[in-house]
Amino acid sequence: MTSVWRIIRSQYQHDRLSFTLGILVSLVPAAAGLLLLGVSGWFITAAALAGLSGAFLNIFAPSAIIRALAIMRTGGRYGERLLTHEATFRFLLQLRNQVFAGYIQTRRRGARSAVSLNRLTVDIAALDLVYLRLVVPGTVAIVAAVALVAWWASVSIPVLTTGFLLFCLWSAVFLVPVFRPNLNTARRADAALEAMRLRSADLVAGRRDLSIYGGLGRAANSVLAAEDRLHKTEDAEEERALRLTVLSGLIGQLFLAAFLTVAILGVAEGEFGVAFAAGLVLVVMALPEIVNLVLPGLIRMPRVNLAARRVGGLLAVGESPGEIGAEGNGQPLPGPDTDVLCFEAVSFCYPGAHREAVEGLSFQVRPGEVMAVAGRSGCGKSTLVALAARLLDPERGNIFLDGEPLQQIAEQRLRSRITVLGQKPFFFNDTVAANLRIAGAGASDGELWAALEKAALADRIATGPAGLETVLGEGGIGLSGGELRRLALARAFLTRPGLFILDEMTEGLDEETASDVLDRFFAARGDAAVLMIAHKQRELDRAGRVLHLGAR
Repeated sequence: MTSVWRIIRSQYQHDRLSFTLGILVSLVPAAAGLLLLGVSGWFITAAALAGLSGAFLNIFAPSAIIRALAIMRTGGRYGERLLTHEATFRFLLQLRNQVFAGYIQTRRRGARSAVSLNRLTVDIAALDLVYLRLVVPGTVAIVAAVALVAWWASVSIPVLTTGFLLFCLWSAVFLVPVFRPNLNTARRADAALEAMRLRSADLVAGRRDLSIYGGLGRAANSVLAAEDRLHKTEDAEEERALRLTVLSGLIGQLFLAAFLTVAILGVAEGEFGVAFAAGLVLVVMALPEIVNLVLPGLIRMPRVNLAARRVGGLLAVGESPGEIGAEGNGQPLPGPDTDVLCFEAVSFCYPGAHREAVEGLSFQVRPGEVMAVAGRSGCGKSTLVALAARLLDPERGNIFLDGEPLQQIAEQRLRSRITVLGQKPFFFNDTVAANLRIAGAGASDGELWAALEKAALADRIATGPAGLETVLGEGGIGLSGGELRRLALARAFLTRPGLFILDEMTEGLDEETASDVLDRFFAARGDAAVLMIAHKQRELDRAGRVLHLGAR
């Protein structure tokens, strides 16, 4: 529960006005609903008695009050949805940034990326229940209970005692899932959902090979097995939710029966009139609608609690002084003689491997230098690039960028100083402009066209259906392989790093296209240093120095 309180406190601190205003507006439809039913019951009963007895009754004031309450209830419900959802969405936007920043800071490189992404997105999605389904309805229910207890105290002691005891019973039932959440069921549900999603993705990605080599049936059965485990955990959660719903409904019926009895006795003893007793009972009839609004949040409490625990740890890291986007630490800029990149006795071994991919590697890249890394497959070239880009952390040794330890540089500042160009650049299902602005969020259309011109892609994009607003499919569908390399090159031209890392940038391109891509890159790189993996002579010829790695 401590983790959930941390999320609540974070949302309150994020936007105190929206947080508080959402709760206050939510009180309007709740109060209007209670008063509407109570006043309507009193008015109908009083009108009936007045008709039977011939007594005078002012019908205009109650009618006006009922209409006003109906309008307040409708308008308040709309305002509540608008304000509370807006506050939640804005908070989740910030929460995602903080959580993903915390994930980056923890340097969790061993986990499969799909597993990590699935957990983070599912956890953040689960936390939208905290404010909408716990804080808001919970606060409304508590305020309604306190107001009703205060009103009942002014009516009579039996009414107060009955209402207070039944509220205590309701609270006891609702507090059980808060302080004793069934985390094991939530963990099993998470694991089953995760397994089903990942196995389904693997099945789709490898369906051709699985069909050829006869593994399609086993892969499909593994997905179905995960789905079966998920259904079993969902059944357990639904059974627990059903028990909670039935108990809440039973208490609501007990509430109504008890107040009906108390109202009848109060009328018989002359403590209040029949019309007032009808209003008293009808107010109690409206209570379950308000109290049960918190049920969806309580039912999902184990899942919310588990998500809050996982997110809370990353949130603390993301809010730390070393978070993503932190500014420089005030150290002086490196002088002209400082190496742009320096490896000092760096070693790295992949988990489960019998030998190190990189062992005791030392080298330097000077300012403006072009250095190639050559060697046969498996000698550690890709690992070297991943270490230089801090996609992997060395097990031993040190890496320096402009004289500063690589691991101590804030993520955003690091990415502004290093640009990586690989053989498989990734592009999102978005416009050409949006994919280019990943490298320069503030770039104007003119700057985008200039970058495309340098990459010899401006004419191709200009002839598209919408120019820069042409939408690419997932992974860049809509452009050929060579065009995607040129688009990646244009994106790189929007950056001004101190070091370019080329990871087999021309692999798979024909000779003419590869030479053109290289020519354009080196013509526009400026004075930035270059570290590139080289397989072919045309790449080695561009280097001022070649580092040969031995076969592993």
